[in-house]
Amino acid sequence: MQPLRPAVLAQAVRGADPRAFAMVMATGIVSVALREAGSTFLSAALLWVASAAFVVLAAASGWRAAGFPRDVRADLTRPDRVFGYFAAAAAASVLAARLAERGHRDVVAALTVFTALAWAGACGAVVAFLAARTGKRRAITDVNGTWQLWVVGTQSVAIAAASAYSAGVVPDRLAAWAGLVAWSAGAALYLLVTTLVIARLLTAGLAPGDSFGPYWVTMGAASITVLAAAQILHVTGPAVLGASRPALTGLALAFWSVATALIPVLTVIGAARWLRGHAAQGFRRELWMIVFPAGMYATASMRIGAEADLPLIREVGTAAVWVAAAVWTAVFAWMSAWAVAYRRSARLPSLTNTKGQAFCGEDSGLGENPGDYSAPNPPRDPDPPH
Repeated sequence: MQPLRPAVLAQAVRGADPRAFAMVMATGIVSVALREAGSTFLSAALLWVASAAFVVLAAASGWRAAGFPRDVRADLTRPDRVFGYFAAAAAASVLAARLAERGHRDVVAALTVFTALAWAGACGAVVAFLAARTGKRRAITDVNGTWQLWVVGTQSVAIAAASAYSAGVVPDRLAAWAGLVAWSAGAALYLLVTTLVIARLLTAGLAPGDSFGPYWVTMGAASITVLAAAQILHVTGPAVLGASRPALTGLALAFWSVATALIPVLTVIGAARWLRGHAAQGFRRELWMIVFPAGMYATASMRIGAEADLPLIREVGTAAVWVAAAVWTAVFAWMSAWAVAYRRSARLPSLTNTKGQAFCGEDSGLGENPGDYSAPNPPRDPDPPH
């Protein structure tokens, strides 16, 4: 295997996708779930993987923003990419939640600031994207499952606030009210975005080859709404929330019911597409968007079951942890085997696709650039210079 040349590495960074942070989101939340279930060794192992991936992706994102600003600006005009910038905020928040349990105060503080800044930047990008399209004819097919990352990113701010309090970074009242504001905004966004996603699926459907993975984020967004509420309830006492506490608990349980109901629906639709041969072939970065909801559902169930004193829901979450861990293992093994196969081909850099893009790269899975990753030696097709 040949070492990566600087030019090849730069090309890989240039083609990186902001949704690459979905791997960190998925790995981090499965780590949290495993710790909650009592498997500290496996949880620590995944924490190391998530932390290393976060550092690499954060560095690559900074390089890309500084070195290839035109490519970043191009992302902000694409409906399948612009919402992906919320993934960085979610990834940082999940790591903060996991590290707060270990008392890493300074790291949690830094990740909380990163979460807030990444979320604010992504919100600005999305607002600019939507404003630029005001008055223009918009296709319903522009809407896709990745739009739910807006909800995920917003609820991540609530989780980061709770984690900051747990680590002793901010006082309880500030954490509670900042969390409640972010939670309320995220809950409202969930209703809006879910309505748009359902409208897209009912009116336009999915073309053969389109990835169904991003639509699992609809369940993940409901689950993180549950977890954010549970975190707020956990770190604040009755004196802080007062009368808001029963209302927040009830709403969290309602969102948990939505997430639970979506699991069989998404499973049946996904299985049906696979049986009909409509599912995308080969490894795709959208698979991490299935792992993340699985881990988030398990964690949210355990946390809200404990806070609402509902042992059955907690037991459901405990059982779901091992499903999430199995799904993570399968996706990680598939990604690793795919990366090694390409690396050995000596024709593409590690963790890149046919255009030299990162493993969570260009193929949107939305009918624009399917990007089959199954072939061991695809032809090289570098992007033209800008």
